[in-house]
Amino acid sequence: MSTDGFAIPPAALAACLSETRPEETRLAGLVHRSRQGCHDAYRELVELHRHRIYRFCLGWTGSPEDAEELCQDVFVRAYSALPRYQDESRFAAWLSRIARNRCHDHHRSRGRRDAAKNRPLAPGENDTLVSPAPRPDQSAADSEDLARLRRAIAGLPERLREVVVLCGIEGMSQEDCAALLGCSRRAVEGRLYRARMELEERIGG
Repeated sequence: MSTDGFAIPPAALAACLSETRPEETRLAGLVHRSRQGCHDAYRELVELHRHRIYRFCLGWTGSPEDAEELCQDVFVRAYSALPRYQDESRFAAWLSRIARNRCHDHHRSRGRRDAAKNRPLAPGENDTLVSPAPRPDQSAADSEDLARLRRAIAGLPERLREVVVLCGIEGMSQEDCAALLGCSRRAVEGRLYRARMELEERIGG
């Protein structure tokens, strides 16, 4: 292979193409040490991925409280499954699959939780209820426009919501999104288009 007469030796080209970035090597090392039982390594993995997984869960549920609970559960489940995990270079994608499954479970059980919340209170039960004050940082960051958008995304059908969260919030490429969801890139494009149309209707264009 050459460029303007400059030949690139095949061995050098292969080495360049197969070179692993230092950050990827570091992450793989953290995963490997975590699988061997190193709590400090796993704690570092959590810190590296926590904000991304929280954003994923928040985009899916629309609720900061539910997102925080789901985020914690994702890392607990991932830690329990680490001994069976093999592909150390795909840890982020593996976490995303766990988060997606947990969000699916949360959506299915939401109806049962809402029914329980709406049951009539027993006499005197309202005396024990406490209305928690919002966190200052949450109140400052949660503008009404963002809250409306979050509710609109959470109200989308699952097939549309997940592509918005993966591509729109997480910045995942359409190819990677398609691989994660087990569909074609064209299907992802179609879902993104329908999601945009629904969101425009929900938030008033």
